[in-house]
Amino acid sequence: MSELSKCFYRATAGKTCRDLWHPEYASCWRYTFDVWKSIAPGSFKLFFPLLVLPPLIKDGVTRSYLVKQLVEYIQISFGTFVQTALALNIHCISSNTLGYLNYWWLMFWPISIAVAIGPELPPKLLRLQAITFFNMMTETMIKKSHIPVVQFLRTSKAFGTLLFMIFSSAIMSSLGTGVVKQFWLINPPPKVEEPSQDLKNCQHERTCQSYILDGMMKYASVGLILEFARAVLSKFPLLMKNRPAFWKHFFKLSRTRLGLFLSLHVGLYRGVCCLLKRHSSSFGQGAYQSLIAGFVSGIAYWVHPTYQLFTLAFSKAIEMTWEYWMKTGNVPSFVRQLDRLPFIKMAHVFSFGYLGHMYAFHHHLVPGFHIKAVDYCSKNLTVNMRRRLIGYILAVE
Repeated sequence: MSELSKCFYRATAGKTCRDLWHPEYASCWRYTFDVWKSIAPGSFKLFFPLLVLPPLIKDGVTRSYLVKQLVEYIQISFGTFVQTALALNIHCISSNTLGYLNYWWLMFWPISIAVAIGPELPPKLLRLQAITFFNMMTETMIKKSHIPVVQFLRTSKAFGTLLFMIFSSAIMSSLGTGVVKQFWLINPPPKVEEPSQDLKNCQHERTCQSYILDGMMKYASVGLILEFARAVLSKFPLLMKNRPAFWKHFFKLSRTRLGLFLSLHVGLYRGVCCLLKRHSSSFGQGAYQSLIAGFVSGIAYWVHPTYQLFTLAFSKAIEMTWEYWMKTGNVPSFVRQLDRLPFIKMAHVFSFGYLGHMYAFHHHLVPGFHIKAVDYCSKNLTVNMRRRLIGYILAVE
């Protein structure tokens, strides 16, 4: 048993779920009723950017697209609301069943069970949520790890950039084959049905300079729009109440580095693709072209080294490489059987449970978005629980 869990049991000895979770409610039934009645708005508030941002950066928005966005927004918001309510109720069930407050049943198991039995999301939304939380779990594990190489990774910008270049190379080579079709920050050169007879001519219609600059300008504008929208949405309540304070926070939150990263990433990728096409018959096309260009363009990570970009590239490299192997490789039968497991759902359940546990006991390591998500969706019930828990621990130290 770890020192932290021992401390938890000393601090909560004789305590009940009412002491920790709902001191204002005499019974768990009244607490349960209030949970289902009051916390729903939090989930809809959390995922509001999912409704607003995609139409802002999409070309040719149609009525059917907006309806689809609204339906998906309602599905993921409602599903998260039910998962949260179930988890908050399972806390009471577990403590009443066990007769005491259990270290792992405080957050990990209630959240994992709630996510497992909650409403089934459509595949697209399940993948989105699962990968997002898996990436945040990976970030938290990196921050928490005591392994020397991982500790070095946390502090070395050069090592982090090198790993991102490797991930980028794996991603772009998978996409460059045309076998794997998944989202990434940039796309490989489009396949043409009737390629030029001159193998050293690029397939894009304009000059190479125009092709590269167009991509850089477009991706820079996307990055700026995303940062602008993030800054506005994060401080939107201030816009209605205190505009001077809003603008102060807005300019503080607004960043240009994401736009610079995206611009350099696509510019380097397109530039290297053009160079290879014109000067190398061996590496100027197909997967080799994307492999080399993806590696070089990954150096753009140096200007914006964040956990979010790193973990996204890490998970996408694994996912795309695995998919390419499954579709083209001589795969052993036991690996084929392994591929049938619902990895997305498993990652969805485990990452939610792990991050919930870390929220309670290693709050400083958890990404800000997850803290915001827990606080919004639980209407601050969870943050109040954590404050009481800290008080109990300090009282016995």
